[in-house]
Amino acid sequence: MNKVKIAEWSELDPETPIHALVGDVDLVIVRWPGVDEVSVLYGRCLHRGALLSDGTVKGEDLICGVHNWDYRYKTGVSAYSNSETLNKFTHWIENGGVFVDEDEIAEWELSHPEPYDREAYQGAYADPHGTDDEPFNSWIHELAENGTKNVGPHGR
Repeated sequence: MNKVKIAEWSELDPETPIHALVGDVDLVIVRWPGVDEVSVLYGRCLHRGALLSDGTVKGEDLICGVHNWDYRYKTGVSAYSNSETLNKFTHWIENGGVFVDEDEIAEWELSHPEPYDREAYQGAYADPHGTDDEPFNSWIHELAENGTKNVGPHGR
């Protein structure tokens, strides 16, 4: 086991999602209200890969801020479809910090590699699934990164 601190307990507000990165795995931390407990879940929405730390908590649900997919923040299981489950990582609170086992997360990452190029412009926000539902995502990304220099002032 290789423990790593991912948050300061005193800086966590109840039911407010917080991002952490261990290795190349995005995590979302949610402090439970009224008790000294948190959840540490895989931090990407299974729908389109949005960061769940950009979402909100409503009741028992962690809601993705992009397309409103939901996951129970205590378990990681979707209330809409129980087959959609975020991995829940072992964690503990010690000496004012929230810790995880870096080895456990690295092991999980081997079978769930992240497709994000964090060095690229907005690479952490890339849509790894790209579907015809939103055909202009790559075009928007191109314009955000390069402006009109590759397409001219009138677009394509």
